[in-house]
Formats: sequence, C-alpha cells, structure tokens
Amino acid sequence: MYGISRIDQPEKKNHGYYVRVTYNGKTQQKYFPDKSSGGKGKALKAAQEFRNKLVAKLPKVRQEAAARKKRRIKKSGVVGVTHVVSRAGGKHTYEYWQAAWMDPSGGRRTAKYSIGRYGDKKALEMAIKRRRKAVRAS
Repeated sequence: MYGISRIDQPEKKNHGYYVRVTYNGKTQQKYFPDKSSGGKGKALKAAQEFRNKLVAKLPKVRQEAAARKKRRIKKSGVVGVTHVVSRAGGKHTYEYWQAAWMDPSGGRRTAKYSIGRYGDKKALEMAIKRRRKAVRAS
C-alpha cells in the first residue's frame, strides 16, 4: 500500500483514501472519497491506479525501492496516540508520541512528548495519560 493512506473521520463525514508520493522534493497527492467513488472498494482501486501511474513515472531504481520499503510503525494500542518521526531541515530527525483529541468546541488538539527528552516508554505513558485526561474533561 505504498503511498496510500486510509482516512476515516466520522465527525466530519470524511471517509476515503489519500495518495501521496514524493520524489525530488515534489509531492503529488490526491484524495479519493468513498461516497463519490462509488464505495470503499472502488475508492481504493482508483487510489491504487493513480498511485501506480505516479510510481511508473519514477526512475526504475526508485520504483524498486518503493516496492521493497518496509515501515516500522510503533503502535500505542490507544486510539488518538500515535508515534511520529519528524525531519527538520532534512538532517535532524525527531521522534515523539502525540496525543490527539477533539476539544468541546470541535477543534482538534494535540500534545507532543519527546522520546529524546523523556525516553520511549515515559513519553508514551505521558501521551496516553494526557489523551485520557482531555477526553474525560470534554
């Protein structure tokens, strides 16, 4: 599923597949909603076709690397708590656990806890605790 993400936001009635492929600093992206695509299966098929056309334009070496690429995604086991790896200036990478929730007015709120500062386990615990506290308060 290289380059394809599933988007499910029931509060915004937003369901579909998002395609994003970046090469040489340029990003090509497109969203395929379930409703206007004729259902979840057709949206996925359209997203895959779009992604395949983008990847076909890439140099052969890049195509093979994309096909082989394995992603290690850390899972928190808690809805709304995700592991994030961010790059700054193309050189430094920062990892953190992020808690996300909706505030009472319907806005999206987040809190980030640095793995470099707190360590992986402590940052994860802090993110889970923050999300639970925020959800209880709203």
